[in-house]
Amino acid sequence: MKKLTVNILDYGVVPNEEKIQTKKFQEAIDFCFNQGGGEVVVPQGVYVIGDIRLRSNITLHLLENAVLKGSINPADYLNVLNDNLEPLPKEEIYTKEWKSASYRTPEESFGQLDGSGSRWNYGMIRILFAENVSIIGEKGSVIDGQNCFDEKGEEHYRGPHGINVHKSKNLYFSGYTIKNTGNWAHCIFTSKNVTVENVTVLAGHDGVHFRGCDNAIVKDCVVKTGDDAVAGFDNINMLVKDCYFESACNTFRLGGTNVRIENCKSEGPCTYPFRGSLTLEEKAKRVEDSATSRKNNASFFTYIIDASRKVRYTPGNIVIKNCTVKNAYRFFRLNLSGSEVWQKGLPPENITFENIKADGVRMHITVFGNDDIPLELNMKNIEYTFEKENTDAVLEKSDAPFDLNAKNTPQPKENIDTAFIHAGKFGKINLENVNITNFKGDTFIRLWDDKEKIFMKNVKCDKDVLENIVEMKEEFGPKYL
Repeated sequence: MKKLTVNILDYGVVPNEEKIQTKKFQEAIDFCFNQGGGEVVVPQGVYVIGDIRLRSNITLHLLENAVLKGSINPADYLNVLNDNLEPLPKEEIYTKEWKSASYRTPEESFGQLDGSGSRWNYGMIRILFAENVSIIGEKGSVIDGQNCFDEKGEEHYRGPHGINVHKSKNLYFSGYTIKNTGNWAHCIFTSKNVTVENVTVLAGHDGVHFRGCDNAIVKDCVVKTGDDAVAGFDNINMLVKDCYFESACNTFRLGGTNVRIENCKSEGPCTYPFRGSLTLEEKAKRVEDSATSRKNNASFFTYIIDASRKVRYTPGNIVIKNCTVKNAYRFFRLNLSGSEVWQKGLPPENITFENIKADGVRMHITVFGNDDIPLELNMKNIEYTFEKENTDAVLEKSDAPFDLNAKNTPQPKENIDTAFIHAGKFGKINLENVNITNFKGDTFIRLWDDKEKIFMKNVKCDKDVLENIVEMKEEFGPKYL
């Protein structure tokens, strides 16, 4: 049977109109859905919309030079709450105002983040309780969130996501550019069999963020974002490959089980700023950049787990290999000491970095687990170069954020020399074929644990410090993060 094709122009949508056309877009989508599904075609032109909802068996096809522009009025993203065709279950609608992660209860976190009808989940394109849904873009196709400002949103400025997905499966996203989203470009929760391929993300916030997802793939993408490039946790079977990243926060802020990252390139500083570093006035004016904005790549890989979601499986088997990293302030950060909001819970059983070239790293690796799982860190075939300028006072001079949740707080000012690793409460650290250059410190590893848990084979450093593994008596605290 021939697949149904629906052209939005046949439903009264007009290209290059300044007025919002959400209702007519939705009528075209709903007609296609009621006929059993098919393809909804968006021809060349610029179209202003609020939130549209894609339903099961629908492909949204953005033809060459088709541009969807999100309304700059957050009130235009409430349509999903009045959907009579597939009404949201009452338990999905969460009406309390946004609270920061530092102050909300786990129940509030769950309602705010996982309630698909919460204000935090507003988005330009919604996919809810659906299956077999695609968004495919041709050359020049763009989804532009226009940095929509919402004083009632997250951190009192973040607006709607670009694409927001909950409890769906068999999803495919390809070919388009998505930029300047009010919050994350792709927010994908509790879904299965998701592929993001050949997509470009520019500016905005998190590029691709999965939570509670199974079988997720990100490949052949370009992500240049002021926030995290790829993020999320409680994901099972996740693959990221052949991508180029620029992030003004964390290239990867990830947790999960069976996570593999390969053949990727991460470079800092980012082309676009972390929008949290803009003034409130600049955010409200939706400016794209500012003279005082922050663009440094805070971390290549930061582990994430938090109390907003109970993980389904023990985290672990996280492998990062065949990647290049340039100008990351930190290479790897895992801190489960309890001092950070987004790092509270189970450490991974194991995480491996293999065949990595990291150049221009500013700070030490942090590996501080907890008593729940004896974390094993493996680093094999690593070329690791610290930045060329003096790094002895790295904690004092660095403007990298201390709290990567707030992402805008100052570093501790106490000056200590640079080490390669700060580690505690782990099961084992294996270093094999690791070559460290431009090392300026006098301490190789600061240790809040047992030296016998560290195994080194063919480790080289251009400063004679390999034997200087110091078992610390002082408690692990902020100045060592």
